[in-house]
Amino acid sequence: MKQLGWFVLIWLASVFSLAVISMSIRWVLF
Repeated sequence: MKQLGWFVLIWLASVFSLAVISMSIRWVLF
C-alpha cells in the first residue's frame, strides 16, 4: 500500500511538471 502511494505521488509530480513545462513553452513561443 505504501508503494502505491509513492507511485501516485511521483505520477502526480511528473504530470504537474509536464503541464508547467508545456505552459511555459507556450508562453515563450506565443
